[in-house]
Amino acid sequence: MNTIKHIKIPLFLLITFAYLGCQQEDSFDIPKEVGTEENEQLNALLDEIENGNKAMITIAQLKDYFVYRRVHTFTSDVVVKGYVVSSDRTGNFYNEIYLQDAPENPTAAIHIMIEQAASYTMFNFGREAYIDLKGLHIGESRVGNGIISVGGEINTDGDEVESIRRLAVPDHVFRSKTTVEITPHTLKFLEIDKSHVGLFVAVENVRVTPLEQGKPFVDPKDYYDTQRTLEACEDDITNTFLLETSAFANYKDLPLPSGTGTIKGIVSKTYNGSDFVLTLNSAEDAKLTGVWCGD
Repeated sequence: MNTIKHIKIPLFLLITFAYLGCQQEDSFDIPKEVGTEENEQLNALLDEIENGNKAMITIAQLKDYFVYRRVHTFTSDVVVKGYVVSSDRTGNFYNEIYLQDAPENPTAAIHIMIEQAASYTMFNFGREAYIDLKGLHIGESRVGNGIISVGGEINTDGDEVESIRRLAVPDHVFRSKTTVEITPHTLKFLEIDKSHVGLFVAVENVRVTPLEQGKPFVDPKDYYDTQRTLEACEDDITNTFLLETSAFANYKDLPLPSGTGTIKGIVSKTYNGSDFVLTLNSAEDAKLTGVWCGD
């Protein structure tokens, strides 16, 4: 770092300022209420729905607008509601949130691309949220990856959606005062298909494959993410699935667990969409301490 001789600030003060800055960055409180202005905006939106000026659709109906390898722009006054099931608190998600249609027994979920760091401070896990879709777009986040996404921009080729820009977020994404308890949707690995992308799920009798137990969640050689292999005892058959962790997750260096148990996460897909993956909100969702079914 270059120094300027004319500025005489004691070194211990500089260290203190840096420390406090880091502490502030890492100590966001989860909001329990919304501000007066936010509340007024949401109430105005709900009034528009009530008086018929805007129409509420389900997440399943929203996904019906998706056309493979095309982007659809919403020109009508339609709104969708969901519950946040992803969290960027640990850094394993970035500029995105997943909404599912119910706190328990969900049937559909949607990927929202949103230009907002530390989004968990506003759209925390379990938060009820509304998306005013007029002027937004639905398509894939990357061509062919199969992740149906809502965004605020279209790429130059016209075949992918991009994030809702930070200044546009307050015009389209609204949180209510309600935060609910989310019950993970229990599934088996062999049951997971494209209809489950974006859902918060739980899979039982899972372990990390023995060859990877004790290795870090993220391989130090990987710049972006690492896929590790999970195994599950399901109907006397061992089925496998991929666990994907971002190189920016704050638990990336932790060793993978060596036991067996229930793992919870968001169903997603690899960068190119070739495989399904499970993405965790935190390492706490992979506490595997039991005994493998074959032992």
